[in-house]
Amino acid sequence: MKIIIAGASGFIGQALTESLTAAGHTVQTLSRTARANQLAWDDETVWRDAVAQADAVINLCGASVAAKRWSEAYREEILYSRIEPTRKLASARPKVLVNASAVGLYGDHGDDEITEESFPVPDYFTHVCARWEEATQEAVKSGGRVVFLRIGQVFARGGGVIETMVNPPQVPFSPWKWGLGGPLGSGRQWVPWIHRDDVLGLISWALETESVTGPLNVVSPRPVTARQLADAIGKALGKPARFSVPLFALKALVGEFAEYLVASQRVMPTKALALGYKFRWPSLAEALADVVQ
Repeated sequence: MKIIIAGASGFIGQALTESLTAAGHTVQTLSRTARANQLAWDDETVWRDAVAQADAVINLCGASVAAKRWSEAYREEILYSRIEPTRKLASARPKVLVNASAVGLYGDHGDDEITEESFPVPDYFTHVCARWEEATQEAVKSGGRVVFLRIGQVFARGGGVIETMVNPPQVPFSPWKWGLGGPLGSGRQWVPWIHRDDVLGLISWALETESVTGPLNVVSPRPVTARQLADAIGKALGKPARFSVPLFALKALVGEFAEYLVASQRVMPTKALALGYKFRWPSLAEALADVVQ
């Protein structure tokens, strides 16, 4: 397949580019500046022609929600950095558009199981995700197949959520390596996690499976509570996980984003399971054994 990836420089995008290329696909990336085998946003005629000729487009664009405190300016950047690239790509009428979204669309559902059919609990990030998905509508109206990747917390070696938890950038040492690790918040909330290998696997599967359309929960089939996650990290590191991080301490470290770190989301990959996707890393213990160093 001829595939264009927008947002290929990120944590998922780099690994996805390598994975699809290794699988024999022809991959071009779309970024701010063009280098070898890349397309540039400024060269609109060129990238629109490339989209018309491509078999599929994957859009992973969006500023990190955890990179800065959420000032009004950064909240606007989070929204704009998702909506504008999505709208532009959709207007080019791709045959297939696999577009990033997030489980943040659902909001906090307590202990209730969340499927692709669940309704959101309104808050700031559900608004962002809803606008993000709505920005694909021109591609839908033109007859393209559009998939929304509602991605959970991604685990991978050397990056992602686990690296941030074990080595928080706001703290000058690793609490876990001193035996001071533990769950965020109460520990009772559900964590929708997934190994990056399965993120890549689900994207490839969605590209190749014509029956996959609309929302797709990109999460492990075995969600865990924050307490269970902390205990599993502690076991993988050979350290106890006794010290929880209360919400007020999280807010002092990361501001408003703390509320989203303790939201409870028992998300299930209902559509992926029903349509036959086989998870490589369904077990938390095995996934952490691969990820934790």
